[in-house]
Amino acid sequence: MSDTLPYIHEEHTQITSADTDFTKILKPGSLINMLIQIAWHHAEKLGFGMEFLHREELVWMLSRMHIKIYDYPSWNEHLSFTTWPKGIRRLFYLRDFEAYGLKNHLMAQATSEWLLIDLKTRRPKLFNPENNIFNQNKDKHALMNEVPVIQDLNEKYETFNNTACYSDLDLNQHLTTTRYIDWMLDTLPIELLRRNKCKELIVNFIREVHYNEQVEILRSGDEDSKTFQFAFRKSGDAKDLFRGQVSF
Repeated sequence: MSDTLPYIHEEHTQITSADTDFTKILKPGSLINMLIQIAWHHAEKLGFGMEFLHREELVWMLSRMHIKIYDYPSWNEHLSFTTWPKGIRRLFYLRDFEAYGLKNHLMAQATSEWLLIDLKTRRPKLFNPENNIFNQNKDKHALMNEVPVIQDLNEKYETFNNTACYSDLDLNQHLTTTRYIDWMLDTLPIELLRRNKCKELIVNFIREVHYNEQVEILRSGDEDSKTFQFAFRKSGDAKDLFRGQVSF
């Protein structure tokens, strides 16, 4: 690969009404969707996009992400995003992000861990780990620390239910990433969401949710601490499919 490749990628976007909540600010689910889309765009430019994946019978899968949000843009405001790969740790391909508003105002930072899944074995696979594409910016960090691994919920939690429908699915016919965020926030009181903004979001993806599967959403935490932890499970199954943490 040539050294002229764009090892750091930048994109600009305008916040639409579909990206905002009832207070006219960017939804956390919309923000994580924007980060995923620019990661895909950058992977295409670096030669590791859909054509590469199809040829090698691989698929990128987001495993974990940690986002810190310092300020929220409103409807019609502009955001600029910067993203870059920053090395490989064990089987995880690392990628960071930053989001800026007007006058280069830092609005959010994120770090993420991705897996390359072999479609034949359904197992993670390392592909060309010494490639400069993955290691050019290994010392450049938006967030320094690894994405936290969320532990088991305590015994005190509330349970909510949802079912994966057509509009919830991604290209792989799994529950799309933004729905995990939406489903977590949907369990919270509307007045809490009216008065407070999400400041930090951590997601750990463990197993896929498929079409028509009934999901139990377990939530612990309270409004006093302004931190809530979540676990998703198939109805009747004690194994976690997903764990998340939302702080206000």
